[in-house]
Amino acid sequence: MNEHDQEIRRLVSANRILAQENVVDAFGHVSIRDPRNTDHYILSRSRSPELVEFSDLMEFTLDGEAIDQKDRIVYGERMIHGAIYESRPEINAV
Repeated sequence: MNEHDQEIRRLVSANRILAQENVVDAFGHVSIRDPRNTDHYILSRSRSPELVEFSDLMEFTLDGEAIDQKDRIVYGERMIHGAIYESRPEINAV
């Protein structure tokens, strides 16, 4: 399994663990910087973290633009994630 696939699996797990431990509620979310392209990040579509699955994950530019949105609703707060990744290149998860 390559680094990208491992990180994606961890992101799905992180969403569920943070929800189970009450760190985030139905509206919380977690993202990772894309290990293949550090000018992108990966975040779930707008969905309760405890329900996040692989198919819910989406890739975004640092400006918060979805690479392949399809008909999925995105978090309004995604811009915060992009701003953090843009201003702090050493950060790999928000």
